[in-house]
Amino acid sequence: MPPRHKRISDEKGAVSIEFLGVLPYFFLFFLLLWQAVASGYAVVTARSAANEAAKVYAMTKSQTEAEAMARTIIGGSENLQFQHLSISPSGKSFELKLETSHGIVFIPEAWRPAASLSFTQTAAGRVIE
Repeated sequence: MPPRHKRISDEKGAVSIEFLGVLPYFFLFFLLLWQAVASGYAVVTARSAANEAAKVYAMTKSQTEAEAMARTIIGGSENLQFQHLSISPSGKSFELKLETSHGIVFIPEAWRPAASLSFTQTAAGRVIE
């Protein structure tokens, strides 16, 4: 076999080239996985904030204190932002709606407000007197 043909059919380094070709797909997969984890955390935190705000409203009948509790639970998170809290009383019962927005984790900070997902959590309860 001529030496030139032997060099072409040699497969040394082929695995490295294939790995470099697949590496961007692994990177994208882990970015999407991280986004799923952050989204799950945002939903659980928003649900907890709505429940705790409903407990505070049930005990104090103060929308201001309920909103303060929701803001405290959401905190200064980059992944979840407080938008609005509304309470609809109906006799001794009430329904609380907490509106939040959740940004996409892997985009630049300046673009997050335009590329955020908004969702609403609701909680219902009775005022304790």
